[in-house]
Parts: sequence; C-alpha cells; structure tokens
Amino acid sequence: LEVVTRFPPEPSGYLHIGHVKAVLVNEYYARRYNGKLLLRFDDTNPSKENCEFEQSIIDDLALLGVHAQACSHTSDHFQLLNDKAKEMILAGKGYMDDTPKDDMRQQRMDGIESECRSRSIEENMRLFEEMCLGSELGQKQCLRAKIDMTHPNKCLRDPVMYRCNLLPHHLCGDKWKAYPTYDFACPIVDSLE
Repeated sequence: LEVVTRFPPEPSGYLHIGHVKAVLVNEYYARRYNGKLLLRFDDTNPSKENCEFEQSIIDDLALLGVHAQACSHTSDHFQLLNDKAKEMILAGKGYMDDTPKDDMRQQRMDGIESECRSRSIEENMRLFEEMCLGSELGQKQCLRAKIDMTHPNKCLRDPVMYRCNLLPHHLCGDKWKAYPTYDFACPIVDSLE
C-alpha cells in the first residue's frame, strides 16, 4: 500500500502560514513512508484565481524545498465532475435550487427544507443543463446534495455542490459556465489521483 498525500491550494492568493504547515505535514508523511506528494490546484472558482498566484505557489514550494511528484488541476477533471453531478441528480441524491443565498443560509441554519428539494429528476436535469449553459435561468441555480436538513452538523444540511459562474477560467477560458465546489470535487479527484 503506497502512501499518497496531496496539497490542494486554490490559486487565488499567495501561500500563508496555514498552507505552509499543511504542505510540510503532507510532504513529511509522503517522505516518511516512501510515498508521494501530489500538488493539485483547486481551480474551481474563476472569480478569484489566476496564473500569477499559481506560479507564485509553485515558486514558494520550491523555496521551501517541497517537491511534489505530480502537479494537476481540478479543472483537468471538469468533464468527469460534470458527469458525476448528473449521476447524483439521476440517483435522486441532488436537486437544483434557486433559493436566494441569504434565505438558503437561514434555512440551513434552521433545518428547513427548500421548496426546490421535491423537484422531479427530470426538472433537476433540465435546470442543471440550464446552469451549465449559463442561461439567465441557469445563473439563478445551484446543485445541492440531498442529505439531511435536520442533521446536527449544519455542514451536512444539503450543501451546494455546483454553481454557475460566467467569468472565464484562467486555464479553460469560457468552455465551462458551472463549476463544482471544493466539497464535491475533492473526494472524487482524490480517489482518482
């Protein structure tokens, strides 16, 4: 069994002390157990990310003496993630929601289900496609996981898994109009890599 650790910074700023602690711990365990360290840029939010920050992170890791055995981007897997989101909807485990952000936040805090939670699979698929197209209707949508709105851990109360963003991606340009959240993308990409 090979030990594989990963460091997934978002290329939206410069490394800070928290990043440094995380990558040094991950590198230590990869080295300690003759495994490997993967550097994966979590580039799922075009509103914040750019190539300057990505290069800065690479340069700073080199200064720290951290050497990853591979470098990838979450965006390398956007098609697969899009397919997995559709699978989630088709399995009845996700739904499209256009509840205003502040109302959604309050509903999650109070454990109140969104009215959108009972939409049909067909309607959810139609709205997911609208979101992926970046249409006017699609821009109001997000994909939420159907978990448990009464769970004591409020993070598990139907979190957002995909959302629309029309800004061009620093690597993919305008190919994509909807992006997975960290919570959706990381477990899938971690299992692949």
